[in-house]
Amino acid sequence: MKNSLRYSIMMLCIFAVSCKTGKETATVALSTMTKEERLSSILRSGVPYHHLSSNLKLSIRTGKKNQTTSVDAQLRIIKEEAIQLSLRIPLLGSEAFRIVITPDKILIIDRINKHYLWENLQDIQSQLPFDFDYYSLEALLTNRLFITGKKDISPSDYPAFQMQEDKFQVTLSCTDRQNITYNFTSDYSNRIQAIRLERKQGESHLQGTYTDWGLTSNKRTFPMTMDWQLNTPEEIHKVNFTHKFVDVDADFSIDTTIPNKYRQVTLLQVISLIKSLL
Repeated sequence: MKNSLRYSIMMLCIFAVSCKTGKETATVALSTMTKEERLSSILRSGVPYHHLSSNLKLSIRTGKKNQTTSVDAQLRIIKEEAIQLSLRIPLLGSEAFRIVITPDKILIIDRINKHYLWENLQDIQSQLPFDFDYYSLEALLTNRLFITGKKDISPSDYPAFQMQEDKFQVTLSCTDRQNITYNFTSDYSNRIQAIRLERKQGESHLQGTYTDWGLTSNKRTFPMTMDWQLNTPEEIHKVNFTHKFVDVDADFSIDTTIPNKYRQVTLLQVISLIKSLL
């Protein structure tokens, strides 16, 4: 009787510890689904929102210095309208940089040096390794499937995806008009666990992982840790978002006012400044 009780308590403790880890791994077999059913399930698993905000820790490792720079930040998204990322001054907590991206424009306000950048997003895209549009970036930040050039995915887009799966993981792939291949990996939960964008073998690629699943303000599951790595022929850039809490209930607006006496600068000047800080 004592041995049986001891065994039961031991098994209960093991179960409790495993539940507290908060780390989900692909150790549960996939349920049987058609491609259409799988895509529909993944789309339903996303967090519904119109306004989304988060206080987070932003960490960047880039260039040849091989060191990580971390800063407190705030992310705000109004669906299909604007993304705002505010970087905070350590200890003081006031805003140092503000980046606002809309479907047409990008605004960067440097409050330290009193500079600003106000450019057409299309001009910026031509200088990036991937021809990302606004809607793809918003989906990337909110753990959603996407196809470049589309605001959202509907059943009419399902034929654009190819599906490969084994016992534990499924990969959904599509190729856009720029010949960039997108691979979305999911597991038994039918949530996106990883993404990879690739032009050609040996050229630039972007890969990201979503882990540490927690709950948003409306009790929906959301990845609290997001890691991205951009590999180019010249450098490797790593970015980490560690969300503290994700709120989808608050109502807010995004301010694009440029303070008086701020001097307009070019993208190259902004990039040079950012590299000097990393």
